[in-house]
Amino acid sequence: MMLSNPLIPTTGSETTYSLEPLPYPVYFICKKFDKWGELINRPDLPENYSSLYLRSATSSDIWSAQTYLALKERGLNVHLVSRYVPGAICITPYDHLNVKHLHFNSYVVACRYDRGRPELCEQRIVLNRLNIVDNTDHFVPHWPQPQLLPRDRSRGATIQNLDFKGAWRNLAYPFQDEAFLMALEQDLEISLRCQTEKEADLWRDYTQTDVVLAVRNATEYDLTLKPAIKLINAWFAGVPAILGPEPAYQEMRRSELDYIEVRTPQEAIDALRKLKEQPELYQAMVENGFARSQELTPDKVAESWRELLAGPITAGYEAWRRQNPFQKLVGRPIKFVRQVSKHNQEKQRYFHNINHGKRLFPLPVEAPVVEGVPTGSSQPVRVTA
Repeated sequence: MMLSNPLIPTTGSETTYSLEPLPYPVYFICKKFDKWGELINRPDLPENYSSLYLRSATSSDIWSAQTYLALKERGLNVHLVSRYVPGAICITPYDHLNVKHLHFNSYVVACRYDRGRPELCEQRIVLNRLNIVDNTDHFVPHWPQPQLLPRDRSRGATIQNLDFKGAWRNLAYPFQDEAFLMALEQDLEISLRCQTEKEADLWRDYTQTDVVLAVRNATEYDLTLKPAIKLINAWFAGVPAILGPEPAYQEMRRSELDYIEVRTPQEAIDALRKLKEQPELYQAMVENGFARSQELTPDKVAESWRELLAGPITAGYEAWRRQNPFQKLVGRPIKFVRQVSKHNQEKQRYFHNINHGKRLFPLPVEAPVVEGVPTGSSQPVRVTA
C-alpha cells in the first residue's frame, strides 16, 4: 500500500490556523540585512512570503526570521527587528548576542543551539531537554523542515538510496570507511549519498530518499545539544531512519518502529538488509512515522512557542518591569557585567568539550579538529549525486 502524509509541513498561504495574541509584543532580533532585509522592521508580512522560508539555512535564520514568519502568519503580535528594543521582550539567536549591544535594558531571551550556554540574557530556549539547567531554561521542539519534499510514493519499499542529510565530514568516521561503502554497493546494491554545505537546499528533498542515515561525528557533549530534527523530518518525509545513539532521538522513541538505532557499520548493514527482506516492516515504519509526525506539525510547534511566550517568559518579563528605579539604573548594568564573564566562560567550555570531549566514534589519528569541526577528508570515497 502506498502511503502519504497528510501533514507535510506547510507554510505561507496554506496556513489558516490562528493563535490568540500574546500579552505583550515580542521582538525577534535579526542582524542579517542581506538575507532578511525585506522583513526587518516591517509591520506586516509581504505577499507571497511563503517562498522566504527557503532562505532559512542556518541556526540563526531558524531562530530569528523563520520563527518570526511562522508565528506572525498564525496571528501573533511578533516583530522582526535589527536592534534590541528597550523595555520589551526580545528573542535572539545565540549568534546575535554581543556585548557591544549593551542590551541590559531589554528583556532578552536567547535561543541555544550548537553553542555554549548563553548568559547575556534573562531566560533561554533550548532544543534538547538535557540543556535545562534551571527554571530559566525552556524546551521547545524544533520546527520541521519548511516546504519539505516527501518521498515519491511510487518507490514503494524499494531501497536504493541511503541518504545522510548533511556534510560528509559530519558523518561518523566508521561510516565513511571503504569497507562499509563497498558492502552497501556490492552486497545490498545501495548507494550512500551526502550533501555538502553548498547543496544545503537539497536537504529538504526526500523524493528519492529510501532510508535516512544519521550517525554523527561529534563528541558526547555535542550530542547533548542536538535536537531530533533528522528523525522528525524522516517521519514527515515517509522515510525509515537509521540513527546513532543520540539523547534527543532516544527521548522521543516509543517503539521499534520509530527508528533503528545503530552503533556500528555492521549494524547498519544488518538493518538495511532486514528492511529489504521485510517490505512490510518498511511500510510499518513509514506509517508509524506519519502518525508520530502529527505531534510535531508547525501548528503544534507554534502552540508550544505561544505557551512559552505567554507563560514563563511573560511572568519573568513582568517581574523584570516591576524592578525599582535603583535596580533598573544600577542593578541591570552591574548584572550585565557579571553576565559577560559567565558568557565567555561558557563559550570556552563549549569549545573545549566539542574539541576534546569523549567521542563514541573516535577520530582517525590523521584528522585534527579546528573549533569542533574535523578537518579530515572533505569528500567521501564513494558517493553518488
